[in-house]
Amino acid sequence: MNIVDYYALILVPIALFVFVIYLAYYYLSTNQNKFWDDWVAKTLWMWLPFYALQRLIKEVILKKK
Repeated sequence: MNIVDYYALILVPIALFVFVIYLAYYYLSTNQNKFWDDWVAKTLWMWLPFYALQRLIKEVILKKK
């Protein structure tokens, strides 16, 4: 393993831990509905294409004739 792998092994878990702590703090400090509305708005670009592809496959390709 080279030096980049060691940095990744150290920094990735730390970043994930900080992210989880941030989410927990944000969840507990705001209204739960506001948290989920904001979360959906911020992450929509990641999950919407997968949802749209699944729906497209169901409606066009698997459609009974």
